[in-house]
Amino acid sequence: MTSHDPITPGARELFDRASARVDAGTALRLRRARQDALQARPRARVSAGLVPAGAFAAAVLALGLAWWMPTRPGTTPEATQAVATDAEIDGLMAEEDPELYAWLADAPVATHAGGPQ
Repeated sequence: MTSHDPITPGARELFDRASARVDAGTALRLRRARQDALQARPRARVSAGLVPAGAFAAAVLALGLAWWMPTRPGTTPEATQAVATDAEIDGLMAEEDPELYAWLADAPVATHAGGPQ
């Protein structure tokens, strides 16, 4: 407080008069309340500093999970390009050995869990 402030002397005098009339019990309660208020201030600053750190940690975790998780089959461009039409499949089968497919069609097939008969 500077000496150029005209309110300071009047405020100081008013404070001195009011504090002279306070009994010992009230003064003790006021001192305890002041100490509690001063001690509570550092805890509030610490918890306020944890909020941005927690938000940053959550963002890093979300990005890590998004990067790590595999994509669903059929959603990638490579999977959509791999789909062949019926004409392409028939063309591939014509190029292959047709006797192989005829043999596979005539091969015995297991009809129960015991295996082929």
